[in-house]
Amino acid sequence: GAVDALHRLLGLGKRPLAPRRPRPAIRIERRFAEPMGSTPHALAVLSDMIAQAGERLAERGQGGRRFEAVFFRSDGLAFPLRVETSMPVRDAPAILRLIEEKIDGLSDPLDPGFGFDMLRLTVPRAEPMAPTQLALEGGEARREEGTAALIDRLSIRAGRMQVQRLHPRDSHIPEQAQLALPAMDNPAPAPWPRQEASGDPPMRPLHLFDPPQPIDVMAEVPDGPPHRFRWRRALHDVIRYEGPERIAPQWWTAKDGALDGEGTGHTRDYYRVEDARGRRYWIFRHGLYGTEAAHPGWYLHGLFA
Repeated sequence: GAVDALHRLLGLGKRPLAPRRPRPAIRIERRFAEPMGSTPHALAVLSDMIAQAGERLAERGQGGRRFEAVFFRSDGLAFPLRVETSMPVRDAPAILRLIEEKIDGLSDPLDPGFGFDMLRLTVPRAEPMAPTQLALEGGEARREEGTAALIDRLSIRAGRMQVQRLHPRDSHIPEQAQLALPAMDNPAPAPWPRQEASGDPPMRPLHLFDPPQPIDVMAEVPDGPPHRFRWRRALHDVIRYEGPERIAPQWWTAKDGALDGEGTGHTRDYYRVEDARGRRYWIFRHGLYGTEAAHPGWYLHGLFA
């Protein structure tokens, strides 16, 4: 005990490493003595394989996020199919339904030819899936499961990148305060910043342009708001304004004069303005006079309700 510990501290004793290796992915194969010439029969066998994989996942306390099925024909051709889910699942009917959706959306139908002589099912991605305690009516859990099932089916039909979900991002640059990510991805939840109800007008508009739209300023006051500007060939006379709200550039990613997703370039002075018709806009001056730009540009960034 103590002598062995002293030897290890002095480097005289052996202390082999015991790395913690990840568990291998679940893999199930079925070989057939006689090839199956019916796709529905092959799907029925695949359903049993999915149920078997679900039992193994349950033993591990996990649910699958990605399932890969390969149909091997007797002439050597293989048809791989892959489906993903937005939440860990191990329900065989739900997984089989996604695979059938994938088959229905193929440009070339799943042709058995001379028959399938082997099926392979792999679960390359699995995540912990703890049992959930449902309420008496099970409303909240059912809503989440129904939303996840809808996202999975739409993503398979339209494409993984076509169905997106907004996630908050820690950035004070307005157009970079959220990210549009595939709804299939499920990153760690982050709280959306909430503005306390105070009865004052909102600081941020409901509709945001990305990228901001340039405007032509007709009556400009240095270091002040414009009194008249043109946007989309329409002239707007400013009768009221609030501001400025200054947003400094991100110096660690800023690019000179840039207005894109990578950097902001110059300081922004935001104004909430109202024109003669009562319409309210969120505009900003891009750059400080003299120090950052000789003639700063103006942009319209959002529309208030």
